[in-house]
Amino acid sequence: MIRFDRASAAENASTSSRTRHLALWSLAVSASLAIGPRAALYWDSLGYVEQSLHGRVGGLLLGRPLFVLACHLATRLALALGASPWSLESVLRNAWLALAALAAPLVATLADRIGLGRRAAWIAGLLVALSPAGAHTRDAVLTDGPATAMVLLALVLRAGGPTTPTPNALLTGAAMGLAFGLREQAALHLLTALLVPVHGVERRRWQDALLLGVGFATTATALLLLARASNPDYPASILRWVRGMAAERHEARVAGEALSRYALWLVALSPVALAATVAWWAHPRERWWPMVIPASVGLLALSRYQDIAFSPRYLLTEFVVATTLPAAAWLDRTLVRRANHLAWILPSLVILPLAGHFLEARQRPLRLLIAGLPGRLHAVPPNAVIVTGQPCAAIRLTARLARTWPRSWDGPRPRWSPMCPGWSWPADPTMRLEEALREGVPIVIDLRNAAWLGEPQRYRRAQLRTFAATHATDPRVISWRDAPSPSR
Repeated sequence: MIRFDRASAAENASTSSRTRHLALWSLAVSASLAIGPRAALYWDSLGYVEQSLHGRVGGLLLGRPLFVLACHLATRLALALGASPWSLESVLRNAWLALAALAAPLVATLADRIGLGRRAAWIAGLLVALSPAGAHTRDAVLTDGPATAMVLLALVLRAGGPTTPTPNALLTGAAMGLAFGLREQAALHLLTALLVPVHGVERRRWQDALLLGVGFATTATALLLLARASNPDYPASILRWVRGMAAERHEARVAGEALSRYALWLVALSPVALAATVAWWAHPRERWWPMVIPASVGLLALSRYQDIAFSPRYLLTEFVVATTLPAAAWLDRTLVRRANHLAWILPSLVILPLAGHFLEARQRPLRLLIAGLPGRLHAVPPNAVIVTGQPCAAIRLTARLARTWPRSWDGPRPRWSPMCPGWSWPADPTMRLEEALREGVPIVIDLRNAAWLGEPQRYRRAQLRTFAATHATDPRVISWRDAPSPSR
């Protein structure tokens, strides 16, 4: 009878855990659908979709080989099943959203396995599911959300995997290698894995460090070899990234913008988790507290990242690992046990739609601009030089889709030469454009406000205005401008 009761209790606990996981995953997906862009918006997203067509790894650091190759396989499968090539961004976005949303149930499982308890595990999962910036990032073809989920999976394996220590460490390292293949900075969390308390297993710091490293190196090396096989130019692409980042560091930036945006991003990721974590660090009582140190250091170090002013997504993995468990522990012992069950969740429930409304209003001009590009590009001569800002990656993707599937494109195959802000921007853009005119090449200059984001891009647009004004009567120079505001 006792044995039956114990089996029944274990079965009920397992069912409850599965229900919680499904609820957290569903909530994370719903939050992303509610406030995500639901469209191609990020520069990197459009680049990844283009890479998915040919499967060539490279361009950003080591190229995110697992992410690009998985996109390529998903694209081939979708096309084989009859998907339109123009719908591939949507297919990939929804597929990666399904994976990235697993971060919510995975962090709840991690909280359970390191001993926070069921209630704190619920809180941890809800904090991740309801993160405004996290929800927005998940709804895009980006590496940040999937990498966060994969890092958490590796930590879950470490915290409650096989009771035999050697397979546990090797498997955890291999999973972290997969996370590295999604986003290289995931390698930092090998240190986190080493500090995760493993119940029932004697601590073997040096042996575990070696085994974690072997598992990680095996997976990561295999992915890098696949990347090299997919792209003969792979080593050169890494060097181009290094040189491009070095040149970017010398660009003029608004003083204090990066640091102020960094502080804003921390709040946007989760004001509740941020405040509760700060309170927790005043008196960290839990024995697992060292495991959040690597991510906390990484989170602070990212304040110095040169592109941090552009997006909170760069902080996502470190923020989740550094704050979610401490925040859940503090909220559980401070608020929930005082019967203030809604005191911590209500701010998240209110902030999420407010953040969604703010983001929608802010991003609407760019989203509409990118959505309208294919129609506008039909009128552009097929050999034109097109100078634009943020939509540049969309022009490259449109050109590739039109060339690869010419029957889906009404007009001649485009051979456009996009001139994009960033590493490939010429030192003297006017000279480059004058040379194109001498060769008889038409030019399109995009001067619309929504097309240029951030101070460096707006500086480049200012360079173009003089050229456009000088050639205002030249029929070979086409200027895209904002519609004039209606007079009152």
